[in-house]
Amino acid sequence: MSQLFVVGIGPGGLNHMTFEAREAIEKADVVVGYRTYLEFIEPLLVNKTLFSSGMMREVERCSQALAIAASGKTVALISSGDAGIYGMAGLAMELADEPDAPFENVEIVVVPGVSAVQAAASVLGAPLMHDFAVISLSDLLTPLPKIRKRLKAAASADFVVALYNPRSKGRVTQIEEARDILIAARGPQVPVGIVRNACRDGEECIITTLGEMLQHPIDMFSLVIIGNSSTRLCRDGRIVTPRGYATRGDDQNPNRKKRAAVASLGEVSEDPHAVMFCGTGSDVGKSVLAAGFCRILKRRGISVAPFKSQNMALNSAVTPEGGEIGRAQGVQAEACGIAPHTDMNPILLKPNSDTGSQVIVQGKVVRNMGVKEYNAYKPKAFLKARESFARLRDRYSFIVIEGAGSIAEINLRDHDIANLKVAGMAGAPVILIADIDRGGVFAQIVGTLELLQPEEKALVKGVIINKFRGDASLLASGIKYVEERTGVPVLGVLPWYKGLALPEEDSVALQKKETAPQTTERGDKLRIGVLRLPRISNYTDFAALEAEPDVELYYVRSPWLVETMDLLILPGTKATLADLESIRDEGIAEAVTRFRGPVVGICGGYQMLGKTVLDPERVESGPERVDGLGLFDVVTTMLKEKQTHQAEAKLSAAGASVAPGCDAAVTGYEIHMGESVLGQGVTPFARITSRSGEGVTVDDGAVSADGRVFGTYLHGIFDNHGFRTAFLNRIRRAKGLPEQAEAVPMPDPFDALAAHMERHLDLERIFRICGISPLRAMSSTAGDGTP
Repeated sequence: MSQLFVVGIGPGGLNHMTFEAREAIEKADVVVGYRTYLEFIEPLLVNKTLFSSGMMREVERCSQALAIAASGKTVALISSGDAGIYGMAGLAMELADEPDAPFENVEIVVVPGVSAVQAAASVLGAPLMHDFAVISLSDLLTPLPKIRKRLKAAASADFVVALYNPRSKGRVTQIEEARDILIAARGPQVPVGIVRNACRDGEECIITTLGEMLQHPIDMFSLVIIGNSSTRLCRDGRIVTPRGYATRGDDQNPNRKKRAAVASLGEVSEDPHAVMFCGTGSDVGKSVLAAGFCRILKRRGISVAPFKSQNMALNSAVTPEGGEIGRAQGVQAEACGIAPHTDMNPILLKPNSDTGSQVIVQGKVVRNMGVKEYNAYKPKAFLKARESFARLRDRYSFIVIEGAGSIAEINLRDHDIANLKVAGMAGAPVILIADIDRGGVFAQIVGTLELLQPEEKALVKGVIINKFRGDASLLASGIKYVEERTGVPVLGVLPWYKGLALPEEDSVALQKKETAPQTTERGDKLRIGVLRLPRISNYTDFAALEAEPDVELYYVRSPWLVETMDLLILPGTKATLADLESIRDEGIAEAVTRFRGPVVGICGGYQMLGKTVLDPERVESGPERVDGLGLFDVVTTMLKEKQTHQAEAKLSAAGASVAPGCDAAVTGYEIHMGESVLGQGVTPFARITSRSGEGVTVDDGAVSADGRVFGTYLHGIFDNHGFRTAFLNRIRRAKGLPEQAEAVPMPDPFDALAAHMERHLDLERIFRICGISPLRAMSSTAGDGTP
């Protein structure tokens, strides 16, 4: 009796074949198979007689293999994956079992292999740790009505579902129907893994959700695994479905209770360990209130951390490790009494054009992306946000989350990774903040809630009306109407508060800044002009200057205003070369070169002050060279690697001369992608002695020979009280104004903000929403603990 080995070769790589499969092929005189599968095992086919054919000819191949085996030869019939799962084993047995089939002297030996579903599962993590169903969506194998019936049964029984043959060029609707059936049973937030070419060359893996699954490429080489109601993502971004029994009880595994807090969209845990402050729009006060609530919790002994999944910010900060995050999260970390970390703002977008941004993930630059490219990248970015949130949740007892912009941007809903999708991921109740100062506050609240889907609205547990001026009792009838109309309670009305000016994140706040003085007469004030560059960044560098009692600071847009200033500052920018060309086109560059007063450049502004800016590798995606303003002999070359550091430095003799009498030690932070080389007549401004906690010796900045112009890469240079006071006093003396004493550092402003919020908000109700125990809510002592 001759033998026909039906060999499962696994996913395609020789390293995944079993010894039995290799031995069967070695024994065979003849090997029959689909052309592509034979190519996978080509090294094993030397001196073998081969018969191959294309797709859709499975019956022909089986019949041929049986006939050759019946002639007395040993045959290996190749099947990908496991021969007994959608493979060739069953077809060979059916043909051999037909009446009058001449194959009674052929022994069919089925050789198992690693199935496609096993291979895909290994790539994704461990999604098949509990009961699962495998369903082919090919109506060539199964009639479509029966496929629908099987999908519904698997969905209702909460099986993990693995889909073979999910989509082909001529069959596109089945995967859409499958998605709809499963969403109806388990919601849109269930983890989904899509693996193409699992465990072989060209492997691709996408981890997404059921609701966003169809935004990704799926074809006949893909296998789709859809989780059940218990399936979740691990902190490393891989998928796991918990087993049906526990290795440790809940009492022995405190993290099990925390994981239960990560609920699906529309579900909020009774013990959420997080709350999310969202807004009816931008600049409504989310950042400030999140910081204040962080301090409220810290005062009650709760270990708390801030989190914002995605930040589109003009202003950024540097963590002690050298990562870049939104500046607001750095300030919120300060309110929590902890060091800032990149997990607090895992995705940072820094706009560098009207349609694109530099994308920074977990503190490091990925690349510049346009809108379409970033939308395609978002699922991968959101996985990083999940990782970061999971790490924070394990380290701290409570997380205060900040949303972005408005939660009712319905055109952005499908791509949301900053608002309600984050609340769903975290199992966090949402508190909506509305800004009465901009008018129409009741329309803001009602309109926002009306635009939400029912499951989204269910997340919103309360509303705060912010920035009120006047008698709050006048709002009573409006508040009553809003509560009756929406079913969402108003948790308080916060009066306007100026005690804490957190760094603004977008251009909405910048547009409110003063741009021109009322008169050209300079009078008894020190006028400082900051160029309003099109792509300005980190304008928080000048907050300390604005706070000086005799300073008027303007964001200058017109050439004629330049000469009316006592001091001119070129700020940081996200696109040095492009902004140089812009100010040249607007006539501002010429006005700057004519200006005879002191000039300062910070970061990108420093680069502009030099002779030339070179970009040979097109880091900014624009021209390779732009002439600078030529105020001193400095040439800057853009580099691909971004420098992000908290820094300590000592002023050089030239640097000290611009601020006579100040201490030489200064601090700041670096965020730049260029290297500047000084020419003749130019002296370094300072020497950096520490970067991200490591000792270094690096010259920074430049000072012109006459001391009128200086530039530095150190953001925050004016936050050094001694330097700022000495520098401004030099200008005051030249103008004939009285000198000012060095500012005394203000007491911690966060306690005052927390007290302000405690006076005007229904904290008892907010604590109930947050799942914080009444005993903890009553305490207001600092320390560590859990809610």
